[in-house]
Amino acid sequence: MKGDARRRLPAAGMFRGIGKGDGVFIALISVLTAIYLLYVMNNCICNAPTPDPYVASVKNKLAAVAYLNEKRAEAGAPPLQLIELNVAKWRAEYIVRTGHRSVYDREGRHPNYWYTRLDGSMYGGAKEVLAWVRYPNSTSPSEADVFKAGINEALRGYWGHMLNPCYNYIAIEKKHSYAKEWVVLYRVEHFVFWLVAKWIDWTSPPLYQDGRFTAEGYAHPVMRPVALVVYYSPYGGDPFRKTTYDVTAYDLGDIVFCMYLDPPSSCNNAPKLNGTVVASKMLNSDNWYVKIDVSTQFDKPGLYTFELIAQDLRDQNRKCPIMQYTVEIPKKP
Repeated sequence: MKGDARRRLPAAGMFRGIGKGDGVFIALISVLTAIYLLYVMNNCICNAPTPDPYVASVKNKLAAVAYLNEKRAEAGAPPLQLIELNVAKWRAEYIVRTGHRSVYDREGRHPNYWYTRLDGSMYGGAKEVLAWVRYPNSTSPSEADVFKAGINEALRGYWGHMLNPCYNYIAIEKKHSYAKEWVVLYRVEHFVFWLVAKWIDWTSPPLYQDGRFTAEGYAHPVMRPVALVVYYSPYGGDPFRKTTYDVTAYDLGDIVFCMYLDPPSSCNNAPKLNGTVVASKMLNSDNWYVKIDVSTQFDKPGLYTFELIAQDLRDQNRKCPIMQYTVEIPKKP
């Protein structure tokens, strides 16, 4: 038994103290463990869901549209639906990139030029509204509150465009920049709203090519096309183009062509266009068939905008732009 007990005793040195080399090794293991835990926390290996910024943005936009629709209902206007437009994204980025807070670009071109260039004017008449709000950078308002503030700022003026019953869609974009006033740093939220009168389903979208303008489609029953107008705006049409702030008003220019559709005749003391413009009630539906095929040569440099105007049958006193398409005639070298 004594011999067996001796064989079960631990070997000499198994219970020796921890040496200096062992202490360094344990410290290194502790540091590596801490680094790994930090990596796990920062990279969400814990499988926590990562917020999708696009989904969050759409959620805030939809909430903003719902809030605006409450205001429109109070004013007796029908609700808007959210739509995505390239021109809205471009304008928000342009403002932040250039610091030019104006509905006109630096060359004096009105917004509908960019609407045509970036979206093809496939959605009918449209109006741009700009608004901005700012907060001390030390504060942290919720995105929902920021969007609501942007809507309220746009509602404060802008000639009632946000409540105009002609429009049935809206695009919303927001970008931010920073501005310092004395010792306070502000976060400036730049809002771009595009109100859209989308009342025509185009079978052949508006197009100007080689002096000929064509378009074909079906207008909603409540929008009876009554006139085709062409506006002219020279380069530098923005009277405030040298100012970078708070330029929010614009128009499409002076009327150079104007024609009633039924019966075809000139209007507004302007010559009518050469060609065919048809707007007739469909026999098998309540829609209006629209076909435009006119020819004209523009000689002066600047912007020419074709606009189809409709009588809103929901209110006989209201006219709505249901198509706008802008052509640029460049300056000669």
